[in-house]
Amino acid sequence: MNTKVAAPFAMHTVRTVGLGAVVVVAGTVFVLGDAGVRAGVLATVAVGSVLAISAAIRRYRPDDSRCWWALFGASVLFMFGVSLRSDPTALNHSFPLLPDLFTLTGYALVGYALSRWIRDRRSIDDITPLVDAGLIFLGTLFLSWLLFISPALGSPRSSASTVFNGLYPAIDAALITLTTYLLFSSKPRTPALQWALIALVATLVGDISYAFAATTDDAPSSGLLDGIYLFAYLALAMAALDPSMRTVSQRQTPAPAHSSRRVVFVVTLLVVCATVPLLGSAVSTGDLIVRSLLLASILVGAFLRGERALTRVQVGEEHAKYLAAHDLLTGLPNRTMLDEEFTRLERTETPGRTCVLFVDLDNFKMVNDSYGHRVGDELIVAAARRIRAAVGAADTVVRYAGDEFVVLTRRDRGGAEALARRIIDRTNEPFPLSAATAYVTASVGIADADRLHDAIREADTAMYHAKSLGAARYASFDESLRARATSAIETATALRGAIRRGELEVYYQPIVETTSRTTVVYEALLRWNWQGRVRTPNEFIPIAESTNLIKEIGEWVLRTAMSDLVTLRSNGQDVTMSVNVSPMQLRDDSLPVIVARLLDTYGLDGADLALEITESVLIDDMGTAKSVLDRLAAMGVLIVLDDFGIGYSSLSRLRAMPIALLKIDKSFVHQIGTSESDTQLIRAIVAMASALPVATVAEGVETEEQAAIIEALECRFAQGFLFGRPAPVAHWLLESAETRAGR
Repeated sequence: MNTKVAAPFAMHTVRTVGLGAVVVVAGTVFVLGDAGVRAGVLATVAVGSVLAISAAIRRYRPDDSRCWWALFGASVLFMFGVSLRSDPTALNHSFPLLPDLFTLTGYALVGYALSRWIRDRRSIDDITPLVDAGLIFLGTLFLSWLLFISPALGSPRSSASTVFNGLYPAIDAALITLTTYLLFSSKPRTPALQWALIALVATLVGDISYAFAATTDDAPSSGLLDGIYLFAYLALAMAALDPSMRTVSQRQTPAPAHSSRRVVFVVTLLVVCATVPLLGSAVSTGDLIVRSLLLASILVGAFLRGERALTRVQVGEEHAKYLAAHDLLTGLPNRTMLDEEFTRLERTETPGRTCVLFVDLDNFKMVNDSYGHRVGDELIVAAARRIRAAVGAADTVVRYAGDEFVVLTRRDRGGAEALARRIIDRTNEPFPLSAATAYVTASVGIADADRLHDAIREADTAMYHAKSLGAARYASFDESLRARATSAIETATALRGAIRRGELEVYYQPIVETTSRTTVVYEALLRWNWQGRVRTPNEFIPIAESTNLIKEIGEWVLRTAMSDLVTLRSNGQDVTMSVNVSPMQLRDDSLPVIVARLLDTYGLDGADLALEITESVLIDDMGTAKSVLDRLAAMGVLIVLDDFGIGYSSLSRLRAMPIALLKIDKSFVHQIGTSESDTQLIRAIVAMASALPVATVAEGVETEEQAAIIEALECRFAQGFLFGRPAPVAHWLLESAETRAGR
């Protein structure tokens, strides 16, 4: 592993040392040599840099290779332009502008590469860097005109090249602006861009020196100028050879914007404008016109730049407000808009009351789990369109959460119900999605109240009541639902301290072997003594599940049942214990850990315990449930499928689960002897169970006739009032003692 880490570092070090040696040797020869030697060194470095760029492109294969080939072409053109410009005698007099043609074409290629990188790297449509580069170009050109071009126009050496010599620094400044934007607009800084910026700065210094040489006899030496361009070529070669050249066009993490830089830019422009009167008067009318035009362009550009910045800020603020108030997936208003829209409807003079319709998609989770979240998002978008099309223009549709929508409308109760039917009818139609055609329905709750959040809560309650009646229904909130909701809140509050107050109790009902009528298992059944009445699990377990109390209650039932099993065995009963488990408990990975700890605490084996689950576990969250059940089965715990025959589980799912026992629902058992079809159904279930193979328990056996038929059908176990009603453990201990005494 250390070798893999060290190799790139070593390669980077070797490359740096090698390039450093080249720079030292070239610099030494350049400084010590005469004019011919310096020209040779410059030519060698220029050609070497061009070849280095070509080799780097082939080696690193950047995605933006066209940009780097553009820089390669620009280097070649600059090489010819500089050599011809430094030796004017090499040119035919009929082509005096040939060096400038090479140089300007090279600048165009550099500008193309930088502009393309800016386009590729920015995450929004922003031409601000190009605008800034244009203003920098105008400002620098204005200074070049005042300092270099205008004074040279009146001299005998004036020519078209004089104008171009003054133009080059302005172009350099614009390109430096673009490169600086690329370098500092994202982080981390790209080394390749840093070297490119150094190369452009060196070029700017060289071009200013050339412009100065064209206007004064006190020009810098050719050796100094050649040294500047030699340094520029070396920096450009370093940019290409750095591995970061592959990532120049890739989008980076945006760096924080610094408004102070813009302030410095504007102040600089104002300073430039203020220095105009100090730089001498125009030498001609044309000179004055050019100065005026450049100055006007700078001022107009700065003004437009400021206006555009303000506009972008305003657009950005409006866009941010829109994003904060709307759902990105559907484009609908989100829940932050509810108060505003409710107030708007309350202020209208439309007859009726402001109603809230709470819409929830039925079976959405099944589509989401079967086809994935992308297809689920498609369904949400399609459902939002249909709901939006079903309501009126003055109504508001809000995506509340997940597959839930809230509709605000101004109608009477009849109008609100008609709207709910329309929404349900629209969502009943099939949804053609990318993966399949989905069939979902909607449940709608309707409520109106003086306060928005009361109305939403009541509409939500009505929606769940509609779901309990079946799919594709609507319900209006009324006093009965209010009483039910209030009762649920009171129940949840009282249930929270039921264990501490000793109000919970476990009853036990025997499960017998059909042939011997011997009790082999006790099923633990929870009871709650509250307000003077013993309540069954159906009255409070759903509330415990919805308030996250089920884990605490479920663990208490397991502990109590195992403790009572130890007591029953110590009193001579050779039995095991069966405990019902909520689907919510099976979604908790800690259940096997809790069971293992309790088995160890009471000295029991896994086979001494059976856990009963319902078929809804096989439908709602099979993946998580199977993982938990497999871990429990590996401990020897028996898994029992309760109320078999009234759910929707498929045989393939049943076979995939570690089921050891099926409990045939009592609704089938009650009809045997009077309904031949139910008798045949039980026969089929027993035959199917033996093929899996699992054992069967017939629930709800109340008569000797039912017991005889169950035994004849070879159902191994039975449970029901015929063999004993649920009772506290003390009852079964007393019965066991009486049985032993009777012997």
